[in-house]
Amino acid sequence: MPQSDAAPAAANGDVQSTIQSAIQKDPSLASANVTVDVKNGKAVELTGTVPSKDAKDAAERIAKENSGGLKVKNHLKVASATTPDKSDKSKPDNMSNPK
Repeated sequence: MPQSDAAPAAANGDVQSTIQSAIQKDPSLASANVTVDVKNGKAVELTGTVPSKDAKDAAERIAKENSGGLKVKNHLKVASATTPDKSDKSKPDNMSNPK
């Protein structure tokens, strides 16, 4: 069977599953929505949403530790608690004062 310069698909899958498992074991990332994708056996891409900047940094560190030397591209977004969304507007703070 001829070998190409790219890593075999099985190796890509191993790196992907190893990183995904390591991320799931981290308490700050267990509830995060992180997708690990190995691109052409050359780079690992992290996409999704994490609860904090610390969680984003932790995910990148874990990916680098388990990437087998592949470049890690961190495209994770931090879910900002300070950005108001429609659900926040239904509960104004001034209504919470008891009479």
